[in-house]
Formats: sequence, structure tokens, C-alpha cells
Amino acid sequence: MMGARPKRFPWLGYAIAFCLIGAFTMSPAIWLAVVNAQEPGPPIGLTDLMASWGLFGWLIITPFSLGPFLIMAWALVLAMHHWAFRRRRRKEGGQ
Repeated sequence: MMGARPKRFPWLGYAIAFCLIGAFTMSPAIWLAVVNAQEPGPPIGLTDLMASWGLFGWLIITPFSLGPFLIMAWALVLAMHHWAFRRRRRKEGGQ
């Protein structure tokens, strides 16, 4: 039998999570681009959108302020997981 193939680090999962965080962070800007592309006339800005949402206008700026914290948490988890993965691999006699 052939030797077991060493387990690889799950970069794809972290890349997908990063893309989702980025899409969430930029969702108001993406939404504005779509709305402005569909509506003729003067462009709609973030403040116009917030005013039209009334009490829920804070939901429009929340991703901009929450996104950087999510990206920092994502990077911290990635670094800790990669460090633990490499440490465990060295203990097992891998690369």
C-alpha cells in the first residue's frame, strides 16, 4: 500500500470566508452601484439611502465599520490555525 498522503492546510475555506467578509463589508457600495445603474437621473448616495430607510439607516453603515474587525478576527484565526497546523505537522515528523 502507498503511504498516506499528508493532510494539506485548508486555504480554500479561508479564501471563501475572506470573500464572504469582503462582500458583506462592501455590500452597501455594491447595492448603491446596482441601484444607480438601474435608476435614471441623479445618482443616489449613501446618505440618501440611509434617509430612505429611516430608523434602519444604521444598517447601511454597519458593514463598513464591522468589516475591518471581521477581517482582523479572520486573519487572527487563520494565523493561529496555520501555526498550530505547522506545529502539529512537525511533531508528526512531516515536513
